[in-house]
Amino acid sequence: MLLADTTDWRVKDLFRYIPGVEGPPLAFTVTFPTQSPPATLEQIGEWLLQEGEPFDVEGSDVASLTALPAQFRLPNDGPLAVWIDLDTEVPLVRLIDLLFAISVRAGADVRLTGVGEMTRATLWMRFADEQDRLRIAAALKVAEQRGQREEVAQRLWSVLATLKTGVDLRWDASHERIVEMIEVGTTGGISQEEACWLVENAEPGDVVPRPVEGYLHMVASRWLRDAYPGLTDPNG
Repeated sequence: MLLADTTDWRVKDLFRYIPGVEGPPLAFTVTFPTQSPPATLEQIGEWLLQEGEPFDVEGSDVASLTALPAQFRLPNDGPLAVWIDLDTEVPLVRLIDLLFAISVRAGADVRLTGVGEMTRATLWMRFADEQDRLRIAAALKVAEQRGQREEVAQRLWSVLATLKTGVDLRWDASHERIVEMIEVGTTGGISQEEACWLVENAEPGDVVPRPVEGYLHMVASRWLRDAYPGLTDPNG
């Protein structure tokens, strides 16, 4: 099986989830923790205007940008948070420059939920990898429409196999991301307890998908653009 086809994914992708706050399940959350009193919605509006970013106010605690897919939110108990729902067209430098400009005005660090404090470079790498994940998913859908999915999947798998020696990397077709297929309860594998956060009722000997770090989507997407430009070019 060259593409993993998993349907049970109970583990929360922690860098895209903020405990206690209901938000878009695929949105990244950036926070600005500070010892100072939290910013008001009026202050946030002033900061956005000073940065030249148009926005709409929604209720008493949300400022939604109109040119970028981001919402500045005031949680009931916690720091200022930004929900960011990336797509493949978001200008990352513009978005990241805005986040760091707001962090300076708020007197706070920029933190990605589930990861920690970020620099401009590390945040760009995270977001760029996410954009390339989305591009791969879109290209594979086009390949399926054109009857090329099996061919592309075979070649993609061979590329993934070179990225980490001894690691079985696959494209998870259900959740549209690169995963590591790893055996439960074996030396060098994963414990049954940890596996149960990934799939329900995992047993020793099962092979389960585990999310991987390392910006692998950027590498795979680069190959895909070279090998199949007609799948990645919207005019192809």
